[in-house]
Amino acid sequence: MITRYDTATVAGMTTDPITGFIHARNVPIARTGVFKYVKPDGSIHKEAKLPEDILSDSTVESANNKPVTDNHPENANGQRILVNRDNSTALMKGFTASNAHVDRTDGTVRVDMTITNPDLIKKISGGKRQLSIGFQTQVVPQSGVYKNTKYDSVQKDITINHVAVVDVAREGPDISLDRSVVGDSAEMIGELDDFSKEKGQKPQMDFEKVRIGDQTIKVATDDADKLIKFDSDNQANQKRIDELNAQIKKLTDERDSLKSGNKQAENDKSEAQAKADSLEKELQGYRDKVEGDGLDKLIDQRMGLIDDVKSIVGDSFDPHGKSEKEMKIEAIKSVDGDSAEIDGKDDVYVNAYFNAVKNRKQSHFVGATVHDFKGDSADSNVSVNQMHENFYNLANKNKGGNK
Repeated sequence: MITRYDTATVAGMTTDPITGFIHARNVPIARTGVFKYVKPDGSIHKEAKLPEDILSDSTVESANNKPVTDNHPENANGQRILVNRDNSTALMKGFTASNAHVDRTDGTVRVDMTITNPDLIKKISGGKRQLSIGFQTQVVPQSGVYKNTKYDSVQKDITINHVAVVDVAREGPDISLDRSVVGDSAEMIGELDDFSKEKGQKPQMDFEKVRIGDQTIKVATDDADKLIKFDSDNQANQKRIDELNAQIKKLTDERDSLKSGNKQAENDKSEAQAKADSLEKELQGYRDKVEGDGLDKLIDQRMGLIDDVKSIVGDSFDPHGKSEKEMKIEAIKSVDGDSAEIDGKDDVYVNAYFNAVKNRKQSHFVGATVHDFKGDSADSNVSVNQMHENFYNLANKNKGGNK
């Protein structure tokens, strides 16, 4: 059994004029969706709360009559703990009501709650307004797709233990006492989805930590996969740089060790020098990719391509682990399907085809347009692939090459 902590916003709050207690009504404490969690090794894991699990009778029932705490309780070692009868006197600052229910319009579990502790009431009045739900669950490895979002595992047998009042876990102007947005947890790095959009609310920016080289940086969740893939490419470039440096040193040493005095020796020295010069040129190309402005340009180029491909394939497009050529081919096939005879084609052809598809998409044309091409093939009966062959020839000609 794994313990999780999901967050939501305290909503519909009132103060009892007699007791001074705070009452929050119809608070959304959990919702369906796919959420990202950081595993102990720092990797990202997507877990789904499917309707049949999070909205089940047993999970909804578990939200009734549960303690409210000031932050998630921890032991002396700083490890989070659950609330029970032995520690409830010290930890319990309020309680949930017995009216937990499901709101089918947005896929949430909701319940009223009462906060009784004067210190916590002061903190809430001072801006401490977000709820975080502590619960236990069985995380079952099971991949799938829910509402166009892929997941790796499913949370089952969800049992709510307590509701913690915490500081805003993620900054955002729309997080306030008057909102009803179900968010994520301290372990989670998920994002607000169409739930907030349907409510007419501005989504808050989500961030996650990713490992880039020997540093851990905080980036927008939407850009994390792009940077992870870029870092993988960058490491491959650096590996090639090391290999080239080693080869250049070896050739230079061989050249310097050769003694002059005969024609063969001079030829060998010239050959070694030529190889070293060729490798030096290749080395500079890799250096340009990972150093100075070249690095920034490469990041911008890849992120721009990912955005272009997403505009063609859709938001479900996953760039992780894919080269630029593979991404372009996926975009081409998503539009032209089996008619796209793209396998085995070189980079120039793929680039030309991709640009044609992108331009066609931006212009809202369903098919390729003959106006992009010149020659005998520019007629109404020309095939899509023939037109792209022409486009390829033009692109190659402009580069000074031949088909």
